[in-house]
Amino acid sequence: MFMPIPLEFNNGGSKASLPVANFTLVLANVLVYLVGWSWPTGPGAGLLSLLLYGFCHFDFWHLVLNMWVLWVFGSSVNRRLGNGLYLLVYLGCLLAVGVFARLIVPIGMVGASGAVFAVITIALILMPAATIEFAYLAIFPVTLLVALVRRPKYELNWVLSWGTSFVPAWWCLLLIPLMELYSVFWRAWSFGWISCWTPAAHLLGVACGVAAVLMLPARITHRPSLTSV
Repeated sequence: MFMPIPLEFNNGGSKASLPVANFTLVLANVLVYLVGWSWPTGPGAGLLSLLLYGFCHFDFWHLVLNMWVLWVFGSSVNRRLGNGLYLLVYLGCLLAVGVFARLIVPIGMVGASGAVFAVITIALILMPAATIEFAYLAIFPVTLLVALVRRPKYELNWVLSWGTSFVPAWWCLLLIPLMELYSVFWRAWSFGWISCWTPAAHLLGVACGVAAVLMLPARITHRPSLTSV
């Protein structure tokens, strides 16, 4: 098992301005969770659920993980796109995943992760020179792969490894789809195809992120990303 948690997306740009749209989305998700509303989308669900499902979460940790990742990556994307366009892109990706769930997924689905993966993908494509700092926990046999990058300091680290590291953003354009594809097949093998819809929605979010970048105006996509020196 390998569990990475992003800590910072550093593209070298100014962080002085508040990413208002991203902050509003995070706040809306938190408020919906605290109120206890739930609008799962899936077979027979109402049309409003095509968007509202993305503001609902299974439990506290589901909410925290999605909102933390959205804050880390979405803030830079928000500053790059502006508030209005960022909201339009986010909600559009959320809607696309919601339509997929209503038409294909045989069970109800909630959570913002499809749209979050779209935002991650947009950040990686628009700012490939950025670096991502992340914390990780790795358990054997994945620790052997970690050892290829960082020589174990203690004997225990051959079995259990943890720490923080940096990775170029463009690496994740390959790593994230590969990890989600692996998750699809691992879940199918271990628990049956019914359990594959979560990583499948993540992959659809990645595809939505690519499509969103292709539709962005040239003034945004052709602007060179910044990096620290």
